[in-house]
Amino acid sequence: MFFHFLINVLPVSVPAASLYPFGMEGRDQECIQRTVDFNSPLFKPEIGFPFGKSLHDALYFTDNGLIIFPPTDNYVPSNPNPPPQGFSGQESLPMVAAFWDDADFSQGVGTTWYQEYSTLSSTKDPLVHDVEAKIEKYLKTSYAAKWTLKVTWEKAPAYPSQQDDSQTSTYQAVLTTDGNRSFALLLYQDGGMRWDYSKLAAGNVLIGFSSGDGYAQNNELTQKPPAVKYRPDQYSNVRGLWIYRLDSRSRVNYRLRCLAWLEAEPAPGAWNSQLPPCPCSQPQAELDPRYRQSRGMLRTASPSPAGAGVRCLYQDGSLLEGWQERAWSLELEAFDWCCRRVGKPQFCTRFAEKRPRVGCEGYVPPAPAVAFGDPHITTLDGLTYTFNGLGDFVLLLASDAVTSFMLHGRTAQTGAAQATNFVAFAAKYISATTTTVEWTLGSQGDIQVLLNDETIQFSYSQGEQEVYYSPGVLLVNTSSITAVFDGAIAVSISANSGILSVVCSLPDRYRNSTKGLLGVWDHDPADDFQMPNGTSIPVNSSEEEIYSYGMTWKPFGLLTPMDPPVLNFTPIFLSWLRQENESQYQLAASQCHSSKECIYDSLRTQSLGVPGPCSKQPAVCWAALSSGAFPPVITGDPSLTAFRTDRVRRQYRAMGVGARFVPHLSPELNISESGTLTWEPRGMAPLTINLEAVGSNNLSALLQLRFTLCSCSRSQECDYSNTVTLGGSSLQVASCRCEGGYSGPFCQDPPDPCAQGCFPGVGCDSHAGCGPCPAGLTGDGRHCCGSTCGSHFCPKGYCNNGGRCHLHPISCTPTCTCPPAFTDQRCLVAGGDFQPLPSTGRCLVPSGDSDGFTFMVVSEFAYDSRSTIIQFLNEELPGAITAAFNSRRRRREVGAHLLFQRLHQDNITDLVKLTVAELRYYFPCGLYGYKGYQLHYTGTIGFICISPCKTGYCQHGGQCQHLPEGPTCSCFPFSIFSPAGARCERLAISLAAFLGILLGALALLCLLLSTACLALCLCRRHRRQHRG
Repeated sequence: MFFHFLINVLPVSVPAASLYPFGMEGRDQECIQRTVDFNSPLFKPEIGFPFGKSLHDALYFTDNGLIIFPPTDNYVPSNPNPPPQGFSGQESLPMVAAFWDDADFSQGVGTTWYQEYSTLSSTKDPLVHDVEAKIEKYLKTSYAAKWTLKVTWEKAPAYPSQQDDSQTSTYQAVLTTDGNRSFALLLYQDGGMRWDYSKLAAGNVLIGFSSGDGYAQNNELTQKPPAVKYRPDQYSNVRGLWIYRLDSRSRVNYRLRCLAWLEAEPAPGAWNSQLPPCPCSQPQAELDPRYRQSRGMLRTASPSPAGAGVRCLYQDGSLLEGWQERAWSLELEAFDWCCRRVGKPQFCTRFAEKRPRVGCEGYVPPAPAVAFGDPHITTLDGLTYTFNGLGDFVLLLASDAVTSFMLHGRTAQTGAAQATNFVAFAAKYISATTTTVEWTLGSQGDIQVLLNDETIQFSYSQGEQEVYYSPGVLLVNTSSITAVFDGAIAVSISANSGILSVVCSLPDRYRNSTKGLLGVWDHDPADDFQMPNGTSIPVNSSEEEIYSYGMTWKPFGLLTPMDPPVLNFTPIFLSWLRQENESQYQLAASQCHSSKECIYDSLRTQSLGVPGPCSKQPAVCWAALSSGAFPPVITGDPSLTAFRTDRVRRQYRAMGVGARFVPHLSPELNISESGTLTWEPRGMAPLTINLEAVGSNNLSALLQLRFTLCSCSRSQECDYSNTVTLGGSSLQVASCRCEGGYSGPFCQDPPDPCAQGCFPGVGCDSHAGCGPCPAGLTGDGRHCCGSTCGSHFCPKGYCNNGGRCHLHPISCTPTCTCPPAFTDQRCLVAGGDFQPLPSTGRCLVPSGDSDGFTFMVVSEFAYDSRSTIIQFLNEELPGAITAAFNSRRRRREVGAHLLFQRLHQDNITDLVKLTVAELRYYFPCGLYGYKGYQLHYTGTIGFICISPCKTGYCQHGGQCQHLPEGPTCSCFPFSIFSPAGARCERLAISLAAFLGILLGALALLCLLLSTACLALCLCRRHRRQHRG
C-alpha cells in the first residue's frame, strides 16, 4: 500500500515550505569529509525503524542525498549514481532518496548537518511537534513521534566541484517513526536548488524511496525534464515539501513496548527491600504457604509492604530462575517483550536491571506446625502429641520487635464420642495495623471466613482458586483457605469429614519467641510442653499429664463467643482404648505403621485415621522443608564464549552430600559427571543446555548456561557487546567489526570495488573495479563528467600493475585507480590483502570431438553454514560448480575463437575433493611479480594473500613497503639507538648520539664545578667581611 503526500506541479505563487533550522542555529552536528564520497556515522534508533515490511536496526546518509538502511554495520556503500529507470522496489538496499545524484564536497564547498531526537518519553523539541503537526494535517492521521532524524545537505555542489562553486543545492530529509509507522519529510530550500543540470554527465536525479521488499515510490518529478526535476523547491501542493509513509504493514513493535516499560520503572532499590529468595526445589515451594501457583510458576503469595514480590520458575522440580517483581500486573508481559520477542540480549539485560534475578541463596523453609484429626498436634520443633481438650485454646503466641501474632483454636465434641476436633480458628496479626481472620466450620462442611469481622464469600470448591487481598493479608482459597500476613506468616485451614485442620508456618524472625500448644520454637522439642507460667512437663509425660498441660492454655475473647461448653468433659485416652481391646490395637498399629495418631483415630472411629492437611501426614511437610531437603549448589561461571570452532573447557563444582553432575553428550557439547564441560561449536544452530547436578537425596539443581559464539573472520573483529539470540535459545552470536574494507555479517567478504556502483553504462570487474567512462566523458568509471581537458591524455605507463589512469575533471592531472593490493597513488607499493586466483596450471586436453575440449579445473568453495558440509560436498557441490561457471562463462574466453556453452551437471565427469593443504598448491600469491606474500586460509573467506608488512615484518619502528622484490624496511634511529638489518632487527648505539650525550654530561659536570667554586668564593668573602 502506498501512503504519500501527493505532489502536483503548481505555479511558483504557491507558498513555499521553510526548512527547519539547521547548522549551528539548529544545534546540529556537522558531518563533512573533503573527499568525493563520504558517509555519516550509523544511527541506531533503539526502537528500530519500520520500513516496508521490516524493522531495521541502523541507517546512515551519504553525501549524495541518499539515506540507506544497511543489512549489517559492516556494509555501508555510498553509491553516487542513481538508477536511470528509478526505483523498482527490489533494490539490494532499502533507501530513501532526498535528492540522489553525484555530489562532490572535496573542494571545500558545502557541508552536511544532522540531529537525532529521541522522544520516547522526554519533552519534545518544537521541531518534533511541527513534524507531528504536518503529518496530521496532510495525511489526516494522528501521530506521536518516538524517534526523529533531521539531515541537512547545505550548499551541496555537483560533481565535479570547484573551490568557487556557487551553483549548489540545499535541502533536508526528516525521518520519523512512532515505532509502528514511519514517515519521510523531504524539504527543499526555496530558490536554493541551483545545480546546472546542463553540465551534468547524467541527469538522473532521483527522489523517492525503496524498501527493497517490493514497496517503492518514485517522485513524479523523476519523469519530468531536467529543468523540472532538478528544481523540486518549485513544485508540490506546499512548494518544496513531500511527505511519504515508509512502512507497508502494521506491526507490534516489542522493542518500543519494552523500552516504554523500562523508562517508566523506578530503580529496584525503591521497592525491593524485604523480598525473600526462591525455594530451592518445587516440593519446598509447593509446601511453603508463602508461595502459590501463578500462570505455571510460583510466586510469593502476598506482596511486600511496598507491593512487590518474587516469581520462581521450576523445571522438572528444580529451580531454573527467579526474579523480583514490583507489581502483580504486566510483569510477565514485560518479560516477554524484553527477553523473548525482541531477540536482542541487551534488552533482556536492561530488564534484569529493573527486575533483579534471584536464586535460592538464603532460603529458609518455614517451620510448619500442624493440628488435625482428634486433634493431633505437631509443634514447630516437630514434637507430635494428641490433645482432646474441649473449648477454646491458645495455639500460638509469637512476637518480635515490631509485630505480634496469635492463633487460637476451638474444639467441639466429636458426635457422642469422648473425643474432640477443631471447628474454628482465629488469627490476629498486629503490625502497623491490626488484622483479624476467623475460620468457622459451616453446617454444610464448608468454611466460613470473617476478615476484620466482615464476611468473605468463598465458593470453596476443589480445583478452583480464589484470591482476596486486603492490606496486610492475602486470602487464597484452593483446597484450603490460607491467610498470609505481610507475606511472612501463613495459616492454612482445610475441612475434611466435618473436621477442621490447620497448618501454621512462621518466618525465622520469630524463633525463640513463641509459646502455646504449638510449642517453644527453638529447635529443641524438650521444652515444647511449656505452660503459661513458664514451667514445663517432660515430653514423655502420660496422656493424662499432657491433657492437663493443654488445659492451661485457655484464651479469652479472640474467637466469637460460643455456646456454653459441656462441663466435666473427660476424653478417652489411647491407653484406655488399648486396655479395652489389645488385639484391635495391634491390628490398627500394623495398618497405621505404629503412628499413634492414626491408631487413636482408627480405634475411636473404627476406621483409618482422618488425613491431615499437609500431604496427609505432617512428616511429609517436615521431610520437604527440613534442612536435608536442599538440592546441591552449583558454582562456576554460566557464561561461555567461543571464537569460531575453538574448543572451550570449563570446570564446575557441585556442593552437597553425594552431589554429582548429570552427564550430557552431543557432537558439540559434553558434560562429564565430575563437572567438566567441553564446548566445540560446529555451527550456528540454536542451543539450549542447562547444567544439572543431583544430590544423594535425589534433588537436583540447575544452572542456566549462556553461550556466545563469534564467527567473525578474525578474533579481533568480534564485538561481544552486540549480540543476537538465535531462535529463542541460550546461544547468542556476536556481531563483527570489520577491518580493511571487509564486509558481510562475519567480515567474510573481501573489499569489493563494485559495491559502490559505477557510472551508468560502465561495466565493473570484481578485481579491477569500474571500467573506463563512456566516450566523451572522463573520470574513474564511478564518477564521470564532461571532459574539459582538451588534448590532455594520461602518460603511457603512468599507472602500474593493472591500475587504470584517468584525468581529474578539473585539474586534468592523471590519477590512478589501483587494484586492492596497492596502497600508493601509482600502484607501485603493495601491502594490502587480496584473494588469489587459481593458478593457470590447468590442462586443456582435446577430446574425441574436435569441436570441444576437456578441462581439468581446480577450485575451492566457501561453506555458508546453511547445511552440513558433508551434505554440501555430497549433494550440492556439482550444482554449485555449474551455477558458478554459467554465471561467469562469458568472461571465460581462452583466445579469440573459443567460446563456452552452458555447462550441465552431466558435463562433470570426474569430481575430486581436495583438502585445504592440497588446494594451497593451486592458489599462489604471485601478484604482478611481487614476492613475499603469504597465503592464509580463513574458514569464512577462503584463501587470502597477506603481506608480511601487516604482520610486524619490520622491527623497532621500521617502516615497511612491499615492493616487487618483497617487503622492504626503512629503519629510523630513536633515542641513542640506530636500527639496522633487512628488518631493522639489529640495534647499534649511534656514535653521534653517544658523543652528544658524553659532551652534554661533561658540560653539566663543568657547570656544577663552576657553581661550587663560585659558592665557595662567595662564602670566603662573606667571612672576611664579617671579621673586618
